[in-house]
Amino acid sequence: MVVDDNEMNRDMLARRLQREGYSVETSEDGYQALDRIRQERFDVVLLDIMMPGISGLDILTMIRAQRSLVDLPVILTTAKTQSEEIVEGLSLGANDYVTKPIDLPVLLARIRTHLQLRDLSQLKDEFLRIASHDLKNPLSTVLMSAYILRERLPPGSTMQERSYEILEFIVKHGEEMQGIIRDFLDFQAAQDGKLVLTRDVFQLNDVARTVIKQNTTYASSKQITLSAELDEMLPPINADESRVRQVMQNLVGNAIKFCSKGDSVIVRTKLSTDAVRLEVCDSGPGLTENDLQHIFERYARLSNKPTAGESSTGLGLTICKQMIELHGGQIGVVNNSPKGATFWFSLPLDIPVLKA
Repeated sequence: MVVDDNEMNRDMLARRLQREGYSVETSEDGYQALDRIRQERFDVVLLDIMMPGISGLDILTMIRAQRSLVDLPVILTTAKTQSEEIVEGLSLGANDYVTKPIDLPVLLARIRTHLQLRDLSQLKDEFLRIASHDLKNPLSTVLMSAYILRERLPPGSTMQERSYEILEFIVKHGEEMQGIIRDFLDFQAAQDGKLVLTRDVFQLNDVARTVIKQNTTYASSKQITLSAELDEMLPPINADESRVRQVMQNLVGNAIKFCSKGDSVIVRTKLSTDAVRLEVCDSGPGLTENDLQHIFERYARLSNKPTAGESSTGLGLTICKQMIELHGGQIGVVNNSPKGATFWFSLPLDIPVLKA
């Protein structure tokens, strides 16, 4: 948001920023700016210091009462002669300043810098949240189970069935923590453009059979039927097998996670004109209209909850979307009739196949 009482300055700066790809709103005075900041989410505020009625420094003080330096960067725009106001503004919580007439390349560099700093701070906060909650709880469970197992199995003793169940419990929660860490790292790598695909030729049906086998015990433990309907005429595809398996694992695992006793999950493969398609169809509760609109968003809050208290990072489906789109494919979800949902993805066949 650009805040300036001079209409020509305000509109000219807004147009120049829009040409650089930014979505820009303008405010002609401090009261209008404060109302918009309360109602909308802005990434950066460019704030003129000298304005009639309420000064930029007063506006800055009110902004900082609501939003932190990291949460909403504020860059002051000021005349070169206003050094005292610049010092005061920085002490009140301004992130930076530029002098008039504004040098656009300098302003753009400073905007990018403060957005990057904000993203790094959010990354730190997310990591702390994961470490303090998502990892802490399963780690405590793993340690407690290990302590029990150590007491029950002194050196040289034979493992009983109950001890083996505890060992399985440890493995399960260890894999859960591993998945949380992987999701977090994959998401950040995709955000930074550092997620690289390692393509090879493979059969999608083979990956589907592996994922179904890996989830059979999980489905059985919840008395859910897991089955396959695979098109045996599918041609091989050229893609990153581990990433495709990761997406498939997420979709199948989610279907089981949100289904209840007596429900079913079916994994299907199909061939279309220019793509192979995989579907994970369940008979669970389905999704609301709001769910359908936000399902692939980061940390989306959905109406349904896991039926056995399973955990979730809130990043899995977002990562699935990133992985599939990185392959040039598509991903989506539709509700079934009379109930349930089908998650699907398709991968194109028009990519040149590598020689095995």
